[in-house]
Amino acid sequence: MIRSYKVAFVALFVGLLALTVFAVSVNTYRHATRVSLDLSADILSEMSAKVVAQTSARFEAARDMVEINALLVGERGLADDQALLRLFGRQLALLPQIESLYVAAPNGDFIQARSSPQSMTRLIRREAAQGEDPSQATERLVYRDAQFAPIARINGDATYDPRQRGWYRQAVAAERLQWSPVYQFADTGERGITAAVAVREPNGSLIGVVGVDISLKSLSQFLSGQRIARGGIALIVGADRQLIAFPESVELRQGAGSGTAAVDAEMSAVDAASAAVTAATDAGLPRVEDLGVPWLVDAYRQDAQSQQRSAINRAEYSLSRTNGQRYLAQRQAFPPSVGEDWELMLVVPEVTLLESARRLFSEAAAISLILLLAAAIAVSFLALRLFQPLKRLVLNTELIREFRFADVKRVPSRFAEIKAMDEALWKMSQGLRSLEKFVPIDVGRRLIQSGKRAEPEAEVRELTLLFTGASDLASLCEALPPARITELLGRQLDIFTSTILRHKGTIDNFLGESILAFWGAPVVLEDSVDRACRAVLACRDAETALHADWAKSLAPGEPPPPLNLFSVHHGRAIVGTIGSRQRMSWTAIGDNVALGWDLHQLNRRYGTRIIISGEAREHVAERYWTRRLDVLPLNSGARKLEVFELIDRRDRMLAPERLEAISHYEAGLEALLEADWERAEAIFQPLADRDPTDFAVALMLSRCGTRDACFWPGLAGPGDDMLSGPFVTRPVASPGLSLDSEDRPAMTTTDPKG
Repeated sequence: MIRSYKVAFVALFVGLLALTVFAVSVNTYRHATRVSLDLSADILSEMSAKVVAQTSARFEAARDMVEINALLVGERGLADDQALLRLFGRQLALLPQIESLYVAAPNGDFIQARSSPQSMTRLIRREAAQGEDPSQATERLVYRDAQFAPIARINGDATYDPRQRGWYRQAVAAERLQWSPVYQFADTGERGITAAVAVREPNGSLIGVVGVDISLKSLSQFLSGQRIARGGIALIVGADRQLIAFPESVELRQGAGSGTAAVDAEMSAVDAASAAVTAATDAGLPRVEDLGVPWLVDAYRQDAQSQQRSAINRAEYSLSRTNGQRYLAQRQAFPPSVGEDWELMLVVPEVTLLESARRLFSEAAAISLILLLAAAIAVSFLALRLFQPLKRLVLNTELIREFRFADVKRVPSRFAEIKAMDEALWKMSQGLRSLEKFVPIDVGRRLIQSGKRAEPEAEVRELTLLFTGASDLASLCEALPPARITELLGRQLDIFTSTILRHKGTIDNFLGESILAFWGAPVVLEDSVDRACRAVLACRDAETALHADWAKSLAPGEPPPPLNLFSVHHGRAIVGTIGSRQRMSWTAIGDNVALGWDLHQLNRRYGTRIIISGEAREHVAERYWTRRLDVLPLNSGARKLEVFELIDRRDRMLAPERLEAISHYEAGLEALLEADWERAEAIFQPLADRDPTDFAVALMLSRCGTRDACFWPGLAGPGDDMLSGPFVTRPVASPGLSLDSEDRPAMTTTDPKG
């Protein structure tokens, strides 16, 4: 049955794949052909717009040149003909598409510079003497080189009168610059158009007519230089299907383009308005029908009803068919400022546009056949190898359910689905493993294996509580930028966290820069106090090494990070999932938790680093060096709380002087508690003289002076002077310690004992 299933699986997969490939190929080819045509139409539309813009730019440049020259003539007149000729020469060098620049005076004088067919200047003067015919004129031609330097001069009589030309009459009759219809230039015989404007005095008298010639040959050369798809041709067609410009490679039918007489002869007999109409319809230009390329003619004959729109940019185009081949054509109208009823037409053979697509489809068909064969082999291999990684995935699922994350192994596979399942299971195992950073793993295992929804639930346990916190974070925040503070505290918290976890502690919460950790839940530990003391001493030693390393990298003026203060307390507390049904936290609460925090704050008053409660010391008195700091009254007054300074492990010997100082301090404290003020003062005074930085001794001397044995060390008692020291007392909420006064003294120093 397994083999039959595999064969059926392979046959079904290969059959469906073959059917899919065939259907997709046919549909893709049909749609791709349409998309290719639409894309080609969009490309041709963009190209048409580009060609129209570039052609229009030529006309705009010519118009700007005419208007600039008109302003110059209006200011300086026509007297300095040489200056005008030099100006025209420089302008022709800047705009090679312009054939000629000139200005004609009302008396028939003519100043001209032209670049085609050869660079030359022309000056016609009509200066009639007394009794002579004013129609007689002299003409001076100067042929010039590429640098506009003269190389030959010819003088003679002039027969050309610009006042008889259509462009002159059209400009004089109008108020603004005028473009002439297409006509034949008198000096070169080329067809072109003229932009001319009349220049007048403020009183309205005519100064002259400034003009510029653009030959259609230059437009044809411009079209020839355009890079269109292979076999594509660009045409500029005017009114009545006249060919304004077309590539030089396109031939005309024999006898085409003879036309009638030049427009100049027609314009001499009619006014400017009628001459424009006549010229537009009869300029001796060939028409589209005169082209020797039949498919161009057929493409132009497509009417508006055959126009199509691309699905991408909605560009209009038409498809024509000639001799079994299809051609795509796209038209773009020129702005009226260039030519009335002018349009650009691009025609490209469809086979050129689809050549790459058809080649790709042929290659795709061959590749599809190869892929079908490869797919059959691959599916067979898949059927053989698929179930082995699936089996391992099932095993990983069981291991995750049992919280055996170390035994979860990655499943190597080349299949995306199996890799996705493996990645999901791996991330799940790592995510659940991360619970150790938030919730003890035993708690997490119990919650998941129970299969029940987490509900608020807690119990009373004997806990050993550990608190840490910076002694003076406020001054550090004022001196350093947030990024630097985050860097320093982050490294410190990393070290403290790893140290606590290494000693099997449970981190309850991070309170800013402070840490609350405890031992005894969720797993009961017989040596919880010993573990807490070893952890807090290890944190202190690690902090010392860390501060020594930081001291090497402190910037000038940057204060050193503040030392941390620690407390250890042992007592009963409520521990479990505390919170609402929507959001809960596995934590410890109760009076002993608050008392542990207050003990941590007491370090500020005694100038110590680590304070442990009497309840905690009872469990470790034989294993650690401690100093009995004080006895504090509790709220109820029924009992008092002893507080000790945790100094070090007993396997690390202390100096005899230190041991003697501890013994004398505890004897003095006993005398103070018995109200034997003189004896207590006699004991504390030598200790203060020996070590002025021991602020616990200074505090005891202050109490001897006030004769107050019952004293909450966060408050000033009767007659108690404020002592200077390194730690500033700040308000502490303490449900466990009695508060008998509203005044809180402050202490500052630079080196707390620890």
